[in-house]
Amino acid sequence: MKRFFSGKGFKVLVTITCVFLVVALVSAGNSSVNNFLTSFLLTPLQRVTSEGVNAADSALAPAKSNEELQQEINRLEKENRDLTAKLVDYYDVKKQNEELQRFYNIKKDNKDFSLLPAIVISRDPNENFYGFTIDKGTLDGVEMYDPVMTENGLVGSVTEVSPKSCKVTTILSPDIKVGALDKRTDDSGIVCGKAANADDGITAMINITEQNTAEKGDIVVTSGYGGVYPKNLRIGKIRQLTLDDYTGMPTALIEPFEDVRNVSSVVVIIDFDSNDDTENSQTTKNN
Repeated sequence: MKRFFSGKGFKVLVTITCVFLVVALVSAGNSSVNNFLTSFLLTPLQRVTSEGVNAADSALAPAKSNEELQQEINRLEKENRDLTAKLVDYYDVKKQNEELQRFYNIKKDNKDFSLLPAIVISRDPNENFYGFTIDKGTLDGVEMYDPVMTENGLVGSVTEVSPKSCKVTTILSPDIKVGALDKRTDDSGIVCGKAANADDGITAMINITEQNTAEKGDIVVTSGYGGVYPKNLRIGKIRQLTLDDYTGMPTALIEPFEDVRNVSSVVVIIDFDSNDDTENSQTTKNN
């Protein structure tokens, strides 16, 4: 008997009985049971049918005309142009802010300087010492031999000038001669470029006395003698001490603090307070 109740036949009998009871209840008009069964049995079918109809409607929706598609393409292209223009403006503003910050830092450290920010607008491919042209000239107050620098240090000086632009010759050139000092030892010399070192971005300090105590790594700055360059502008650090090939005098190879081969923006020192020893020379320059 126990085996009968647990067998497959009994389960089938129970299932058939339940089905008959449901049918009987529905036939008897029991509205609550009828509504329950209808909802239970038909709702999934309705959902599937609705999804099928929506998919069919989507598939049968009329395709956009060529004119509508072209309008959509034009709209997207305009949005792309607008975004590109905004991106360009962002980079311009970012660059201007960076240049203003550099200018502010230089001015903060050199309150007695009259400074003029400038942008490098061209480079001469035939220039062996990486000279360049900037976007400021006599109309902006630039004069011959005005020093040019960045926040890192001295770059060179103005050697040609026109109303709206000027040429800068860098400290890599033999044409530039800057009175200089070893900041640690006060050994003096002249910073002057050499052709053999220019492509490596290296300049040199010549005319150092034989009794010098300069060492590799010492910082070299402008001496201020002569009045063309302010005192204590950073130039670079000593990379190597050697003897000049022609004179046999001690020479220091200088690694500039600024890579003058790749500068994109600079500051022109159009005026500065000179010390007593150089006042007459500065007055002569300005006249």
